[in-house]
Amino acid sequence: MIAKKHLKILFIFLGIFLVTSLSIFSSADESCRYHVAAYEGLELTQLSQELEHTGLIGRIHGAASPDQLFVMSVREPGNFFSHREFSLLASDQLTRTKLSQVNRHDRVCIQGNFIANPSPQKHIWVKSIEVLESWSGLEDFPPYERASELPAELVNQTQFVGKVHAIGEAGRILVVEYKDRVFPIFVEATEYTQGLFRGDIIRLTYQIQARPQQPTHLLLNLEAEQPIEVIDAIADWSQQRKTLAGKLVKFPQSPQLNFDVYAIEVETQGINRTFTLVNFDDLNEFQRIQEKLASLWDSHLETAVSGRNMLINPDLMIEASGRINVVSPEQANPQILLDSVADIRLKPTDV
Repeated sequence: MIAKKHLKILFIFLGIFLVTSLSIFSSADESCRYHVAAYEGLELTQLSQELEHTGLIGRIHGAASPDQLFVMSVREPGNFFSHREFSLLASDQLTRTKLSQVNRHDRVCIQGNFIANPSPQKHIWVKSIEVLESWSGLEDFPPYERASELPAELVNQTQFVGKVHAIGEAGRILVVEYKDRVFPIFVEATEYTQGLFRGDIIRLTYQIQARPQQPTHLLLNLEAEQPIEVIDAIADWSQQRKTLAGKLVKFPQSPQLNFDVYAIEVETQGINRTFTLVNFDDLNEFQRIQEKLASLWDSHLETAVSGRNMLINPDLMIEASGRINVVSPEQANPQILLDSVADIRLKPTDV
């Protein structure tokens, strides 16, 4: 009788153990799984459910560890041009350390929650991060080292000339480049930001926000006569035929691209702009253009170095002739539409 009683208790404990184990395994199986339906339309309610439970999956769009500036891009399934960007803030030191180790284009799974903040740019309070797939496009080159001494440099200034890095939400989201840093701008008055294009060269009059301290956020100084002055609008270049010279740039093939992308870095108004080199009209001619650019790049590989988000060869100057193409305020870089491979040549002084 006692043996039967002990046997019954043993079965009860085994049952509890099995149920608990199955629950744990089931939970583990569900962690970081990509549920296609949850990403359709990129609705925040559904994305929030993923974020708080199984994990939100996307790719690192930008990572600047010294500034604690991390952004993740989440794309709608089957629609490359539909995406949302989320700023990432670490909830503890361990997560901060893991965030500092991610690289651009890494595919990651993030668990946490959206932060209620006044900016239209959604921020995520990251409680855990797992790298599902690393991107190694720049691993053969020494890591890029930032040259500018910021943000201390900004403290003694009230304005600077920089470049629009990102614009969105009808001007409510603005990120500006100054030297080799990027700064989110808190926008209250969109009349100063509407009509801006990514790549515009502007003079910004600002104040430094007290919070957050990292990453440094700037605030438009609305007491200034002209908080934002457009010095050179990139949209004004569109459809003009130009011959531009600059250092050859390479964006190695990434998960968002089917091939390497070549460009030139051109200095205008003292600010560097990157113009991609393309031909949309003739696939065969575009292939010849790609082959010539790849040959030039490979034959000068010893002088190529890492840029902030690409590779660049400071000793390889290229001239490119064609029509400038700018079709959207959010376009990553203006394009030079080349007619033929003959429109690319080494800059004469370097021959």
